Amino acid sequence: MPFALAVLALIFAAACGRPTGVPQPSPGDPQKLPFDRQPSSEGVSPSQSLIPPARRLTEGTSITIRLRKPLSNSSAHAGDRFEGIIDEPVVVDGQTLIGHGTTVTGHVLDAQPSLGRRPGYLRITLVSVDVGGKPVPIDTSSIFAKGKTTAQGSHPGASSGDVAFTPERRLTFHLAQATDLP
Repeated sequence: MPFALAVLALIFAAACGRPTGVPQPSPGDPQKLPFDRQPSSEGVSPSQSLIPPARRLTEGTSITIRLRKPLSNSSAHAGDRFEGIIDEPVVVDGQTLIGHGTTVTGHVLDAQPSLGRRPGYLRITLVSVDVGGKPVPIDTSSIFAKGKTTAQGSHPGASSGDVAFTPERRLTFHLAQATDLP
C-alpha cells in the first residue's frame, strides 16, 4: 500500500506541474509573452497616445519666405538682421509644422556695394523661426546674389551692379541641420 500511495503522489505531482489546456513550447521555440505580440493595425497603442507626435524638420527641408522690407547690398552690412514671413507652409507627414505668415529672422552674412565696374553682392541666411511665440534657432543654406557687371562707358540706363531683394520676391532656403520644434 505505501508503494501505491507513493506512485499516486508522484503522478499527482507531475500532473500539477503542467497546466492542462495550455500549449507547451517545443524545444528550440522561444516562448512568447503577451507584450511580445505585434501591435494591432486596427487599434491605438496606449503608449503611443502618451507620446506627442514628432515635430522635427529634417535636413534639406525647404523654407520659402518673402521679406517684410526690401533688402539691398547698397544699404545692408554684414551682421544686419532682417525679417520675413513664411510664404509656403512647411508640411511634414501631412502635418503643417510652420504655417503661412509665420515670422522668420534672417542675418546678412556679407554685403558689398558695387564699385565702379565691380558689381556688388549680397549673402543672406535664416537664423530663427517664430513657433508658438518663441524664436526657434535654425541653420539654413545661404542665398548669394551678385549684381551684373557694368560695361565701361555704358549709357545712363545700364544696370548699376547692385542687388536688391523686394518683398514680392520669394526666397527659398534649405535647412542645413535638422531642427526639433516645440
